[in-house]
Amino acid sequence: MAEETRHLNLRYSLLVQPRLEEIWLWNADRYGDRHATQFVDFLRQRTLRLGSDYGKGRPVPTRPSYRHMVLKKRARGHGYVVVYQVLENEVFIFDYFHTAMDWIAQLQSVTPKE
Repeated sequence: MAEETRHLNLRYSLLVQPRLEEIWLWNADRYGDRHATQFVDFLRQRTLRLGSDYGKGRPVPTRPSYRHMVLKKRARGHGYVVVYQVLENEVFIFDYFHTAMDWIAQLQSVTPKE
């Protein structure tokens, strides 16, 4: 019998809210407020799933204790990479990076802010 994945609480770094605001502003400027709100809501909902889907992400090559997962609304096109760490009793959401960025290089210059 397969072991059931336990649900972990999410904890967000201090980088997350400003990043989501930045993502909203960019999308609002380009596509309008409604689209921006829907897209940020999509990112939030997919991130909430990490409470139980935390094992689906892949290790970050330069920070093996971190994992990452690409969040996209469609199979084609760009999306965001959510970087997180699975701890004993929680999933620590570190940051989001646009898939067009060299997010691994950007991650190297950022330190966790809890």
